[in-house]
Amino acid sequence: MKETAKCDSKLRVLIIEDSAELRTLLTGMLDEIPGVDLVGFAETENTALDMLAAEQPDIAIIDLELKSGNGLNVLARQANSIMKSDGIKKLVFSNYANAVIRKRCSALGATAFFDKSFQMDELLDLIELEAKLLANR
Repeated sequence: MKETAKCDSKLRVLIIEDSAELRTLLTGMLDEIPGVDLVGFAETENTALDMLAAEQPDIAIIDLELKSGNGLNVLARQANSIMKSDGIKKLVFSNYANAVIRKRCSALGATAFFDKSFQMDELLDLIELEAKLLANR
């Protein structure tokens, strides 16, 4: 299945988010972006790490507050992992958008940080751009 997705030049996205409502909203919006393949979602830190390892998505959308564990630990454990995960773009999407948290996420390898309260469009625009770039390779 992974090889097919790569051959089709689809951008593989994993959602790490504990809110069912937000996952549904993001899923619907991602489905409207050509060239995006949603590979799954995780609600907890451990499930997120398992899914990242199993699916090796191109992009992970990571919330900082999860049902069990948190997104900072996901970033930290990915940064310290021996598996090849440096190619995964980690997009933090959180309500905790203060400068200290943003800096910590960046230090742990986050590619970008988006505030849930007003930057959903920017998040989706970046994913759409990445999908277009992948399709043109």
